[in-house]
Amino acid sequence: MKSTLAALFLTAACASPPRAPAAAPLPLDADFVAAKARAFDPRDLQPRLIGNPTEVLVLGSLHLSGTPDGFDAAVLEPLLERLAAFKPDLIAIENLSGESIQSLKAYEAIYTDTAASYGGRLLKGAALAEAGLGLGLPEAEAEARRVLREWPAVPTPAERRHLAALFTAAGDTHSALVQWWRLPEAERIPGDGVSPDLAAYFQQYDTRKNESHQIAARLAARLGLERVYPADDHAADDVMTFAEPDLVALFEEAGLQSIIDDPANAPIIKAGERMTTPEQALETYRFLNTPEAGVADVALQWEMMLDRQTPNDVGRIRMAEWEARNLRQVAHIREAMAEVPGGRVLVIVGSAHKPWFDAYLGMMSDVKVVDAVKALE
Repeated sequence: MKSTLAALFLTAACASPPRAPAAAPLPLDADFVAAKARAFDPRDLQPRLIGNPTEVLVLGSLHLSGTPDGFDAAVLEPLLERLAAFKPDLIAIENLSGESIQSLKAYEAIYTDTAASYGGRLLKGAALAEAGLGLGLPEAEAEARRVLREWPAVPTPAERRHLAALFTAAGDTHSALVQWWRLPEAERIPGDGVSPDLAAYFQQYDTRKNESHQIAARLAARLGLERVYPADDHAADDVMTFAEPDLVALFEEAGLQSIIDDPANAPIIKAGERMTTPEQALETYRFLNTPEAGVADVALQWEMMLDRQTPNDVGRIRMAEWEARNLRQVAHIREAMAEVPGGRVLVIVGSAHKPWFDAYLGMMSDVKVVDAVKALE
């Protein structure tokens, strides 16, 4: 019976319906026809957006850890003032999330010491906070999100301290610092999940050289934001696991030292040495965020991977890793943007990533990439 019904159904479904009279074709707009003649491009959707695009400013930064001894974060004040004028609703940073660290640790047989290399300090903070809260990384992240959903308009110092502890236990020290630095100085004390050791851990960041807290977390606290958003990703690190010797050989062959010593490359390579005054620091950031600096950085670091035959194709392997990492970071940023449609997003990332981020983010359907140089004027 079932097979007979199925046969009847197929026969009916495949039967040709009666032909309807042909309707007169509608006139088509010429631009519409031209667009449909091309292959799909996500940017074709941008003119169809109802409402304001999400504005994204990618700030290419030098890594402050590379500045000389004696670096004073006070020189960043003019930069912070200009970024504050952009009024971001969300700030993303080049750091691993607790989820990424947990994943890398779970697959340590593949990634060896990647979690420790890029998340070791965050794991140290998480261990200190877990001792007081009894929550591991996933549980602390879930609880931090729950607390934020119910966050009062005027939280108490105790609530801020508790949220700082939760963020730290979740592997997100930089968001914890936003809460810690939003406290009056007299309230930056142990309690509510913050142990004396954890309070001392936070205090280390007052002078530690890193753009994720000296720029991003400081700015978030100044603007009244509750957190920052880690967007880094090292899931492609395994691509290079067996290619390191070939990469060393490539650099020797390419004359890496002569490239480093070339005066034309000094403004990028030695950017950290030009950070001794506020005026110098601002000018350095303006330079690093010009299109010309982006093109020069790509030529300096990446063209050599493609424009010559490399040992066992290590150049192409390295490019695959680099592009995959950039794409994954942009995916994390794109996901975070869903919280502020039509708002403003600031991304603080190593300057080598900026040209790639600008290109990839510029393809998103409701995103407008902001000119960083104009924002820093």
